[in-house]
Amino acid sequence: MKKPEYRMPKTKVGMKSFKKIIRAGKYLYSKSGYNATSINDIIAKAKVAAGTFYIYFDSKLDLYLYLLDEYSVKIRRSANEATIGLTDRFSIEQAGLKAFIMYVKEEPLAYRLIWESLFIDPEIFRDYYQAFAASYIKHLKPHVDSGEIRKDIDLETVAYVLMGISNFVGLQIVFNDDSNEADVDFVVSECMKLLKEGIFR
Repeated sequence: MKKPEYRMPKTKVGMKSFKKIIRAGKYLYSKSGYNATSINDIIAKAKVAAGTFYIYFDSKLDLYLYLLDEYSVKIRRSANEATIGLTDRFSIEQAGLKAFIMYVKEEPLAYRLIWESLFIDPEIFRDYYQAFAASYIKHLKPHVDSGEIRKDIDLETVAYVLMGISNFVGLQIVFNDDSNEADVDFVVSECMKLLKEGIFR
């Protein structure tokens, strides 16, 4: 996946300004979208000096890629933390799915940020999901070798199916403003029924 080019601050004051820029970018990209947001908008929202942005980022695309990378790391981390101690793939998928949905419920901007990349640069969008799929395949393979997952199904396709379930079931929760953790548990349970039993008889 294309990595952002940025420079981390070296002082506490610099870190404070850096975080202001990050928060401003998140807010404006969420409210107005990437294309409608200018660097001047970000500077004004962050309330930093005009040249401060360029100390850390060369362009608004670099800030966007930083945020995209940050969400990618946080999504993976939430899944990893939720699956600590689990060994069977069914339980791992169940816990990971819930962790993803709970994360995007709190951070719905993750959806807009990820999917908007399709219109900023389709290569970014493609690379994002290909990187996730590659990681998924790596983690699924041992469970094929152990016999827990069928050997007659292409793992790349399985990875995209599982990512698709996570993405769109997550939207089911995000679209419901009144949803709570019990609702998340319900839809996760329904998804796991489908994964375990299938939809055809």
